[in-house]
Amino acid sequence: MKKNLPNFLIVGAAKCGTSSLHNYLNQHPNIFMSSINEEGKNVKEPQFLVKNQVKNRLHFGVWTWEEYQSLFKQAKQQKAIGESSVFYLFYYQNAIREIKNRLGNDVKIIIMLRNPIDRAYSAFQHVSRGLKEKHTFEYSLEIEEGRLEKDKTLTPMVMYKAMGMYYEMVKAYSDSFKDVHIILHEDFSFSTSKVVKEVFQFLGVDKNEKINSDIHYNVGGKSWSNNTLKKVFVTESKLKSVVKKIAPEKARKTIREILSRPFIKQVSMKKEAREDLIRYFRKDIKKLAILINKDLTNWTK
Repeated sequence: MKKNLPNFLIVGAAKCGTSSLHNYLNQHPNIFMSSINEEGKNVKEPQFLVKNQVKNRLHFGVWTWEEYQSLFKQAKQQKAIGESSVFYLFYYQNAIREIKNRLGNDVKIIIMLRNPIDRAYSAFQHVSRGLKEKHTFEYSLEIEEGRLEKDKTLTPMVMYKAMGMYYEMVKAYSDSFKDVHIILHEDFSFSTSKVVKEVFQFLGVDKNEKINSDIHYNVGGKSWSNNTLKKVFVTESKLKSVVKKIAPEKARKTIREILSRPFIKQVSMKKEAREDLIRYFRKDIKKLAILINKDLTNWTK
């Protein structure tokens, strides 16, 4: 294990509660998580270990080894040092190779998994808040294959189905590292304190440390009700550039949420789409259930 570098990673999956877990772990005095770099930039998800796959597709990330190392300079006596980059699961072959090369063979791996049908729709809602997703959920599923190859700037999050094919991803990590901890999203949602204590135990820190788990981070579930209004709020403008210079990021986010709230609605997945996805994922879910020794029958209901 290399000094002042991560000895554990939350590798995904996206839209499975990784942001909340990251923030809960960061409250523990014996855990250090990458959060803010020396320039004050949010680096919770550096994505460095898959930089070649995502660099041109994301607005955020850490792309040099020097900057990645600097994220953990402030770690002092903490026993556990970690970071959370959800694309490490999707690009598992590249990530595993880089983890071993950069961090060593003894890194502990945390994987969070959610019903892939619900995860797919949550990811769609997340991407469709921006300008990159202009299609309906149903049509985006139809055109998914080859979509990343056609647009080299498109976020990997649009791989709504592919990102939920967990079996090969989880098996690869389980075969490559001796310490792999699996968390199911439903357990994390309904028994948060218990699950966080289990993670503390997995990381070898005091499991009885009190943390505030009442706040949920990066919560999804809503979509824009009007594409024209979406463009107004999302597209860059001269006014926004001025506001960025004079208002702190937290204040800008609060103002944006207040102004956009009337134009965002709760939209449920169509029944036909859910049934199609259940058929699509059923075989992979059965294999995963055997691999991780968990009852996942609720995922296909």
